[in-house]
Amino acid sequence: MGFYELFFTDIMMGKEESKRVVEEFLAQYGDKHRHFGHGVFHGAINAFVFALPFIALHAILEQKPLKYVLLHFFYWLITSIIIGGLISEFV
Repeated sequence: MGFYELFFTDIMMGKEESKRVVEEFLAQYGDKHRHFGHGVFHGAINAFVFALPFIALHAILEQKPLKYVLLHFFYWLITSIIIGGLISEFV
């Protein structure tokens, strides 16, 4: 998607050369990072960036023990890893 975004304006303006360059590049390299391990990596990052802050904030405000934070975080970590891997592999 990052490579496609470089040429987005030209493609929207109807420049066929830009469209051809993007199609050739994606035909050759489009599936390079589309494997389960890559999705697992992104799922783990998302769990740390999105789930952990919300769980930790809730635990601090409600004065919950560390066990609560770890239990809920590991649930979201495992779920995000599995979903990230499946999306990257099959979608």
